[in-house]
Amino acid sequence: MSYRKDQGRYARMLAFWAVTLLMAYGIFHSGGLASILSRWIGASDSVLIDPFPLVGKLKSSSLVAMGILAAICFVTHQILNRPQVADLLINTETELHKVTWPGWNEVVQGTIAVTGMVVVLFAFLTAVDLLLIQVMSLLISGGTS
Repeated sequence: MSYRKDQGRYARMLAFWAVTLLMAYGIFHSGGLASILSRWIGASDSVLIDPFPLVGKLKSSSLVAMGILAAICFVTHQILNRPQVADLLINTETELHKVTWPGWNEVVQGTIAVTGMVVVLFAFLTAVDLLLIQVMSLLISGGTS
């Protein structure tokens, strides 16, 4: 199926960058793939560039991790451009354009209503809980306090 250049562009771009950033976090966060590779390579994991942006020191293990991240990015791009996935993302973006988003006043009123109900339910459940504690303590002690 052929798509126009701008069809579902933002949905596919958002999905791509979300997956990429999650994978990059998992790879380069302490204890992630880069750390595992560094421990696995051991003493032969040489430092190539000492102050390197985002990863601190550019080591052999970091280069392998970057290669794996590049492969993940390529695979993600290929998956997101499959017809079924692309259709889903295009339809999602189309439906989101049809949504009537609430105005600022409606958001404030809804927030106040939800907050009020949470406070009322909190007070009610606290009172019921305290009452049940008293009833249970009377039942357990046999009616004598």
